[in-house]
Amino acid sequence: MTSSLDQFCQRIPKCELHAHLNGSLSTKTMKKLLKHHQDKYPGEIPHEKLNDYIEKNQQMEGLDFGIFDVVRSITDNPAAVRMATYDVIQEFEQDGVRYLELRSTPRGVEGRMTKSEYCDSVIDGILDAQKDGFEIIVRFLISIDRRKLEDFDENVGLFLKLRKRYPEILAGLDISGDPRVNSITELLPKLGELREQGVKCSIHSAEILNESETIDVLRYKPDRIGHGTFIHPETGGTQHQLDELLRTETPVECCLTSNVLCKTSPSYAKHHANYLHNDGISIMLCTDDKGVFKCSLSGEYELAMKHFGWDKDFMFNLSFSSIDHIFATDEIKMKLKKEWEQWKMNNQHLFEC
Repeated sequence: MTSSLDQFCQRIPKCELHAHLNGSLSTKTMKKLLKHHQDKYPGEIPHEKLNDYIEKNQQMEGLDFGIFDVVRSITDNPAAVRMATYDVIQEFEQDGVRYLELRSTPRGVEGRMTKSEYCDSVIDGILDAQKDGFEIIVRFLISIDRRKLEDFDENVGLFLKLRKRYPEILAGLDISGDPRVNSITELLPKLGELREQGVKCSIHSAEILNESETIDVLRYKPDRIGHGTFIHPETGGTQHQLDELLRTETPVECCLTSNVLCKTSPSYAKHHANYLHNDGISIMLCTDDKGVFKCSLSGEYELAMKHFGWDKDFMFNLSFSSIDHIFATDEIKMKLKKEWEQWKMNNQHLFEC
């Protein structure tokens, strides 16, 4: 039986601002993609651990980034990428998400697809959802993997080219990848030049304690920060970092389940989202990789309510305020705010139970 809290968190309109495409594949979608792969490449085993991963419905626990190679093994051709994108969008819409920023690193697979074809397939999946009448607004962020900084110029070039063709879909850049590899600091001058061209950027920062890099990123002042796990001194960060975050007022994308399962947060109750909010930092709840972590955005809302003591009015206001930080036009923001306000007027009964 669905509780009133479950129902509220599922039905409340939400913005998802930190969702990696391949990490968001549900088990259902992975089974569909595996069948597609078997039909397209008979006898080929996509990844030796794939069947075990699917059948056991495994979760990632700890910083084992190798799990994403298992997941990506069945999105190695344009048709699969298009199918995956469509399914992820559909599942987010079914979870009450009304605005979605989907991020992914352009990937070429020799003999099967180029990076450009990969991006085209993501866009095709978004357009397919639009044609089928999905009400959710979807935007695409092209990711730069910090493990492969040599790809920065190529991926940015792809973004700028695609933005000319699809200005309503290409929303910005995401800097992500294993936080233990390389330094983002060297990218900041180039990101500054892109900012002058109107390019929005979200940077994964402070996923591990790295005060020097984190301070550099905060002083650059990205449009949003992903995670920010080790910024607040109560969660393993430093006062210097928190002071800089407060000075720049940079909003933070917080992913509760992701951080707890990766063991960068000790528990939901001690998650940095609560500490940052209490100190006046704008936060947005997000899923990160809903497939890998077996979570949903409505589930993240429910966790916050249970562990932080946030009530329904608080959650609505948190969701509403996230609209201010989306990578979209003022026109889209106003449209969404009106939709949120109308939803609240029509669903006052959900706040009373």
